[in-house]
Amino acid sequence: MSDATVDETADAEAEPTAAEAAAAASAVGSDERLAYRGVFARLLVRPEIGAIIAAMAIWVFFWAVAEPFGKTGGTASILDVASTLGIMAVAVSMLMIGGEFDLSSGAATGAFGILTLLLVRDVTGAMGGAGLSLWIALPVSLLLALGLGWFNGFMVNRTSLPSFIVTLGTFFVLRGAKLGFSKLIVDQIQVGKMDDLAIFADDRGGSDRGYAFFNRIFAAQWERNGHVWESRDTFYTILGLAGIALIVLAVHELRFARKAQMNPVGLGVFVAGLAGVVAGVLILHNTDGTGGDTFGALVIGAGILVGLFGLALWRYEPLAERGPLHVGRPVLAPLATGLVAVVAAVLLASVLDAQDAETIALLFTEQGIRAILFIGLAAFGVLSVLIAANRAGATSQTGRSALLALTAVIVALLAFFIRSESGSPKFRTEVFSVMLLVAALIFTWAVVTWFFAERRHPDVAADHLGNRLAVAGGVLGVAAIAIRLLFVVQAELDAGIPPAQFSVRTLWFFGFTAVLTYVLGRTKFGSWTFAVGGNREAARQIGVPAARTKVQLFMIVSFAAWLVGTLLAFRLNTIQAGTGNGLEFEYIIAAVVGGTALTGGYGSTLGAAIGAIIMAMSVQGIPSARWNTDWRFLFLGVILLTAVIANNFIRSRAEATR
Repeated sequence: MSDATVDETADAEAEPTAAEAAAAASAVGSDERLAYRGVFARLLVRPEIGAIIAAMAIWVFFWAVAEPFGKTGGTASILDVASTLGIMAVAVSMLMIGGEFDLSSGAATGAFGILTLLLVRDVTGAMGGAGLSLWIALPVSLLLALGLGWFNGFMVNRTSLPSFIVTLGTFFVLRGAKLGFSKLIVDQIQVGKMDDLAIFADDRGGSDRGYAFFNRIFAAQWERNGHVWESRDTFYTILGLAGIALIVLAVHELRFARKAQMNPVGLGVFVAGLAGVVAGVLILHNTDGTGGDTFGALVIGAGILVGLFGLALWRYEPLAERGPLHVGRPVLAPLATGLVAVVAAVLLASVLDAQDAETIALLFTEQGIRAILFIGLAAFGVLSVLIAANRAGATSQTGRSALLALTAVIVALLAFFIRSESGSPKFRTEVFSVMLLVAALIFTWAVVTWFFAERRHPDVAADHLGNRLAVAGGVLGVAAIAIRLLFVVQAELDAGIPPAQFSVRTLWFFGFTAVLTYVLGRTKFGSWTFAVGGNREAARQIGVPAARTKVQLFMIVSFAAWLVGTLLAFRLNTIQAGTGNGLEFEYIIAAVVGGTALTGGYGSTLGAAIGAIIMAMSVQGIPSARWNTDWRFLFLGVILLTAVIANNFIRSRAEATR
């Protein structure tokens, strides 16, 4: 069958027939619950949602227990560690979604880095090589890398052997070749140096063989302390608040039922609320920290409540029936559990010594145990109360709103407790402000959901607007964080802020993740990847080119290995023969932590990227917390087991809602 025929067959399979469309329409008309899922239900079924929650939790945990963690230099280090790990994890996750493994991926990164170095080294001398220009060496090494991927895929298809066996053989071939050729050609187990090309050009007055050009592409650095921007904090605040506002508006647009006729009075109330939020931000910006911050926070909270209530009054249908305040046993159990957990968190934090940094058990200090217990119990308690609120909403909107309001009160009280117990500015100001903002949003949500009706049916226009607002809010949030990280103000330089460098490797990581996320989620090849991973034979029967798809997935992994090897060659200049050996398991861990199933057919490349960031945070966070780094793999193992359990739960929920 030709490629064109396969494509036409796949398109025909993708297009529903008129009868199927009529049946779907009938189903929608007979039961609206089969046709619409709320915004939070849609988030829950995303495979990367577990990784996102885990990343936030781990970041908060290390930020709380380690003073250097979370600062700009630490963030640059996290992103640098995550970059090469993440590029491979994203490619490996896509292969795993397609139902295969590549155990040669780790060894391949070092192999292609060594290959590039050998191709560009001088023919003569103690460290001889092919003496090629980088303009020739890089394409040659790339072609060989793609050839390796093609070979792995071809052997898996032709022999029907598990990819585990085929790529295990490739792993040993690459491992032996790295060591053997390194010692054969340069008579040692390391190959380098890449930057000698520039030195030779200066000494001999000749060409650097493309080193200066490719060094900017694969090894450029952004020196943060060399980029002063006095308006940084202004733009950071504006973009950050605008991003949060757009995401909140998106959630409301996706959650509530639109009115047929808009109420202009609500628009005025909405604008007044926005003005209150702006006024509160200005108060916080100009406060001296002795009391004005609390007043500013109250003004912001009132502005959020007024603004979002005005938005709902302007655009959404009022709720006709709320139900009585009735709390049954399914609600009481998580409610009681949550309240007990919150009280226990406060009591333990009050008893344990926050200043005791002496190790008392393995890698734990009393200070660390206090932070772990307080964060864990408080988070578990708040989550349990939210679960109770969700269950109450099944029978009574009054019960749900009441428990949401209770959750807001608990979060606010915890914020004041943290402020009273801590002498650190980051807890007394940053954590305090964020928790009050969260409490204000939860309380506002409780009020709005009590007065206005949630959507029970699809609304294409509302979904389109909500998705656009969410994307715009995310872009503004990323821009705000980038501005904060990449620029300094003169006051920071005068205070002696440590230098921080951001590598172009981070851009390669983000770009590669964005491309593969688009390919997996928006293209026919992405659909084929899910199909062959879920059921290869069924996919083949409906016209999916299963064999070709598998080969291309292996080639994507080998391309990623070439890219990482090239980045390492320019970064390290000298590569050891053992570079990359064993890292394939870390790539798989990152993919699994990100929500990719080991059985194939389910996963997320974005989640794999987040999984790599989680692992990088543990690498940075453990020494920042002054723990013994020998325990790093124990931490990774716990993360992996927890992720597998969480991802199985999320996947079961996703399948239950289909």
